[in-house]
Order: sequence, then structure tokens, then C-alpha cells
Amino acid sequence: MNLTPLNLVCWGAFAVVWFLGAVYNALKAPHTLTRRARYDSLILVLVIWGGMHAIPPTYWIVTQFHLLALQIAGSFLLGVSTLYTLWSRGILGKMWANNAAIKEDHQFVTKGPYGITRHPIYTGLLGMILGSTLSLGQGLGFLAFLLTLFFILNRIRHEECLLVMTFGERYLEYKKHVPKLIPGWKGEKH
Repeated sequence: MNLTPLNLVCWGAFAVVWFLGAVYNALKAPHTLTRRARYDSLILVLVIWGGMHAIPPTYWIVTQFHLLALQIAGSFLLGVSTLYTLWSRGILGKMWANNAAIKEDHQFVTKGPYGITRHPIYTGLLGMILGSTLSLGQGLGFLAFLLTLFFILNRIRHEECLLVMTFGERYLEYKKHVPKLIPGWKGEKH
């Protein structure tokens, strides 16, 4: 699989921002009061990486497609989703954590992308995976998308329980007005 320059730039920017953000938060973020230790993100990455390397490249050929319109749409989705993900991470600032956590003087963030979807980092990440899949013409990426979606929905369930316990009625009211993952989709608010 040959990555396009756009894929390299988008995923490279994501990796750099996440690494530098994690280092910054380790040094500057408020003390964590409640944490839900989980290693599911590492497991997900290992499963996807292992699956990609366990399947012989000759099997990948049948999942490839080369439709210019889909590749252009995928490139657009990848670019927009990367910007949305990075914007979301920036707005969250010191309140970001790799696992669901409540920090000292935790701020309930609802501005910017958090007014569009409740979990904009996950929205952006899913868009990046789908955009990469389409732009590269690799149908096997749909499997990575589905695995990631399953992982994210499970994480959201745990995160929202913690947020309801922390912010109570305020978070429940927010859930009524802001969709979970898909901007503007009224059917998934709860």
C-alpha cells in the first residue's frame, strides 16, 4: 500500500500533535482525580497492524478499487477530518486524557467542535480512517473503520457514564442538544 502525500501529512500531523500534546499534558495538566485505566486503544492498534501484516499482500488486491471520484472525496474527507480532529484536541487542551478521566477543576467543554458533536476527536478519527480508505482505494480499510467504530462506541459508553456522574443534569442537557458522533444527525443524540 503506497501512501499519498496527503495521507502522510494528515497522519503525520495527527501523530505529532498527539505525542506533543501527551507530553505537554503530562507536565502541565491538572491532577487527575478519577481515571478509568484502559488499554483498548493499544489493543486496537495491535489488532489492525497485526491483521494487515498477517494477511498476504496478494489477498489485498481483491479489496482495491480505483474510482477517481471516491479517491477525491476520500482525500477531501481526510483533510477536513484531520483539521476537525486537531481543532478538537486543541480546544480540549489540558482536559484531554488518553483514557476517560476527570481532572482537578475539570472544565466542561462545549465550545467549538464540542458544540457540533459530543465526541469530535472520535468523529474526526473515524473520518480520517474512512477518508484514507477511500483516497487510497483500499477496501480492507473498511475493516479497520468498523473495528475502530466498535472500539469508539464502547469507549463513549464508559466516558459518558463518567461525565454524567461528574456533571449530572448539565451533561444530560448537553446530550439532548448535541449529537454523539455525526454532525447534524438528530437520531443519535442519546
